[in-house]
Amino acid sequence: MTTIRGHSAGHTNSNSINNNNSNSNNNNQNGDSPLQAALPAQDAALAQAIGYVREFSSQAAAYHQLKTEESLVHLLRSIALLGTKVPPHCYAPAPGNLELAKFFVDLHALMSALDGDSDALWSCVTLLQHCSRNLEARSAIVQKYCFVPLLSYLLKRTVRPERVQRLLLLLQDLTYGIRIGWEEPYLVVLLEHLVELVHSVEDCDPNATDVDSTQAQLALSILVNLCYKNFVVLFLFLRSVNISSFSRRIQNYGLLAYKMLIILSEDVHAFEQRELHTFLRTAFAGMEDCLKQWHVPQLRHIVDFLLDAQCHAGLQRAMLSYAHYCEDIERLLNQIEARRHMDDSASEDTRKQQQCCMELIFRLISHVLQLSENNSVISLDAITARLYELICDWLESELCGVAAIELLSVLLRLGKRGAVSQLIAREPANVVKLVNSAERSDTKPAHVTAILRLLLTLLRESKTEKLVLSKISESYFDKILAAPLSLLPQMLSPQTLAQSEVEKAIYCLLLLINFASIAKKAYWDKCCALLELPQLQYALARAMLSGNEQLVAAMLQIAQFEHFPKAAVAKFVSSIGSNNRQANPSPEQAEQWRNLSAILKSHRTFIDKELAQRVNALIESIGETMRRNELHSAPVSQVIELYNHRIDSLNCAAQNMQQRLEQASVQLCHSTQLTNVQNAELERFQTKNFELLISQERLQTQCKDLKAQAGQLKTNLSDLLKRWSETSEQLQASERRLSVKQSEIAGLQRDCEELRSNLSAKSEELSKLEALSKDNCTRIEKLKKSVIAYEQDIKEKLRTIEERTTELAKTHKALEEQREARKKSEDLVSVLETQLQEKKEQIENLEMEQKETEDLRKTIMSLMESKKPKRKA
Repeated sequence: MTTIRGHSAGHTNSNSINNNNSNSNNNNQNGDSPLQAALPAQDAALAQAIGYVREFSSQAAAYHQLKTEESLVHLLRSIALLGTKVPPHCYAPAPGNLELAKFFVDLHALMSALDGDSDALWSCVTLLQHCSRNLEARSAIVQKYCFVPLLSYLLKRTVRPERVQRLLLLLQDLTYGIRIGWEEPYLVVLLEHLVELVHSVEDCDPNATDVDSTQAQLALSILVNLCYKNFVVLFLFLRSVNISSFSRRIQNYGLLAYKMLIILSEDVHAFEQRELHTFLRTAFAGMEDCLKQWHVPQLRHIVDFLLDAQCHAGLQRAMLSYAHYCEDIERLLNQIEARRHMDDSASEDTRKQQQCCMELIFRLISHVLQLSENNSVISLDAITARLYELICDWLESELCGVAAIELLSVLLRLGKRGAVSQLIAREPANVVKLVNSAERSDTKPAHVTAILRLLLTLLRESKTEKLVLSKISESYFDKILAAPLSLLPQMLSPQTLAQSEVEKAIYCLLLLINFASIAKKAYWDKCCALLELPQLQYALARAMLSGNEQLVAAMLQIAQFEHFPKAAVAKFVSSIGSNNRQANPSPEQAEQWRNLSAILKSHRTFIDKELAQRVNALIESIGETMRRNELHSAPVSQVIELYNHRIDSLNCAAQNMQQRLEQASVQLCHSTQLTNVQNAELERFQTKNFELLISQERLQTQCKDLKAQAGQLKTNLSDLLKRWSETSEQLQASERRLSVKQSEIAGLQRDCEELRSNLSAKSEELSKLEALSKDNCTRIEKLKKSVIAYEQDIKEKLRTIEERTTELAKTHKALEEQREARKKSEDLVSVLETQLQEKKEQIENLEMEQKETEDLRKTIMSLMESKKPKRKA
């Protein structure tokens, strides 16, 4: 059996399929940033994109009116510019973006009006594929602007294989995760055509790479996408297909066949355990391929398929007995690491898609860990440390941080015994960052809730309990509960307190109660005080009625606190419940709406019965005529003609109903698109209205301030008038005093003249003194410089004196030492002189003796000479 990895034909062994689908995958990996018309004009790229969109709308309108070759050329040029000059992230919808909404409506209208063989139509298909590379734009193309029905009818009309291939690839990409709530007319056409493509392939080698085989695999992939989680489509599919023949036909399509047969339930095909294990192995291989391109829609489809396995008993049993999760997840981790090294310099859009993929992988690993509880077959202990390192890199991520924190909590509960808590205790920096981020106001409530749940798990671990207690203070809880506590009790409602804030408040209270059970003196009074506040009592009531199992469980744990305000919470629960009953329709009205379809069915049944009775009466009449042998006299031809006429009229009615249904579907598509355009206009109007309201409030505030200032001015004016009347009397008295002062001023003026003459004389003296002062200042400056030089010289001399004094002290010390040495030397000299005198005397004595001895020797020698005999001649 051939193994096909993933939904796309790009996961087969066909080279052509690989090439096509790799392009398709690459086309889906671009950004998610919206095109916002309100951005500043200096953003040239964005302004250029808006200009191209507007030009396309005008060219499309011109083509609709003129239908000339010139208008078609301009239209093709505009489409080409949109597909090449405008990046995919500019097509992501944004609140109030009317230009983009009109663009998609115009594109849909243009594609509906163009002929199937027109090059402009296929340029539009290429443009639509370019737009769908962005995840948000792809969702809008499917849900808001209804392009799937249009592409379905276009697929039915298209004959050329390469164009069929393009449409199948585009439909495959757009139908990942599609949600269809009712039986739309295009579904019949699309399902029949896809089934025809699957059945058109003759039994051949499973590894065949012909075009028909490729188209059949793409068709089956689209069928899987349409039927998954769409009961209406599945019911229509089962009603219009021979399931046994179809099941036999798709046996050789690997993973696609497994998915389709699992969707069709065990009644259609009973899987063996070995086949389902093969399906799981190929599903992980398909996820590995998705990670190579960060293909978010396909990866989400595979992960959701595995997470929903409990709906299929055989698949759930296979997942519980599958023993290769560890090695499969390790391969996913290897692929993630390889891609991360490649994406170090990636764009922001690619990083967003990477985070979306990581969020899905974290969810899957959490599910596997939950399956491992009380299961000896499944174990991820071998890669626990590696998982922890990977999780730590994504804890603060905006898109996958919550999933990473929840996976860390599951690892703490179900992972290798104590291994993760030991790693956290050894390097607590990551947990400390999370604790600090939870109290910041800019952190999202869902992120804070996940952090609080992680802290509750850490608090239950002996190795991390002290870490949590030491890093959290009493003010920490006040910061987290700031949003509900800032509301007035009379303002409490679902509009003022969001559900995310309710969840955050509940887990914060539960953490505080756990703290109080450990450190009662520090936190007990705070717990009691907070539970008495009506804002938190209202949050507890909202949690009780939330329908969230985990949140209700947390609330019931809080209810075990001995000072829990049962009466107040019960009162809030009752009031919220009564408000919900008033907001929802009465049970009698709901029952009437539920019975409406049954009433219509019974009416149709009644009409069918009446027609059947008339036909039976006609048959009985003809039978009686035959029994009486009067058939030759009966107007049988008229009866048959009337009967055929009736059948033809019924067929015409059925065709008319089908046409009306198709027209209604088209009208619904147009209405949906018009609704989205009007929603965009409404959002922009609401934005402007909100700005006007803000301006009005600001002007009203200013008006109040001005009125207050006017009242203050009137008060000040009356005070001034009173002061003026008082001042006028004082002024008259002052005038009398002024006349006296004027006479005094005349005398003072004379004195002033004398003083001025004196001043001129003194000024001359002053100028002389100033010149003298300048000379003196110059001399002083010179003297200061000299003094500074002398001071510097004195300092140097003082330093020299100090040095010389030090040397002199050393010299004195050396002199004393030399004197002592001299004294010793003199004593030694005197002793030596005495000894020398003695030696001299001895020398003199010895010289005398030597002299005497010499005289004696000479005498002896002379005597010996005289006694010596003479030599003969």
